[in-house]
Amino acid sequence: MIKIQTEKIITDDLINEVRNNKAGAISIFLGTVRSIDETSDNIVALIYEAYTEMAMKKIEEIVKDAKQKYPVMDVAVIQRTGRVNVGEDSIGIAVSSEHRSDAFRACEYIIDKIKVLPPIWKKEVYSSGEVWKSET
Repeated sequence: MIKIQTEKIITDDLINEVRNNKAGAISIFLGTVRSIDETSDNIVALIYEAYTEMAMKKIEEIVKDAKQKYPVMDVAVIQRTGRVNVGEDSIGIAVSSEHRSDAFRACEYIIDKIKVLPPIWKKEVYSSGEVWKSET
């Protein structure tokens, strides 16, 4: 399952998408909006925009590559768009596999690629203004 949505990510739904009786591990990654970055400590939200059709296609390719590199069973990815406030999750990834190391590695591979490949843009919203950032 791959989704791009404005609604909040429900972690249990993400986990249930990859739950498998043959899987000994489910690895979860949640990218959470924080109030600080390298230059500021007053972030109040992030605004994500995406070229949805192309982003879906790229994420599908990333998941396919991860499944070829690592022996995983199922993968679920939810990327949010729109305004995501501090403390909310902007992306959720769940990976099931027979062994935990494969789930961990595949999950890390997927987030690392999603941060740079799909056409998804991020604007940081501060109490004093807004700035587009170069990576998600």
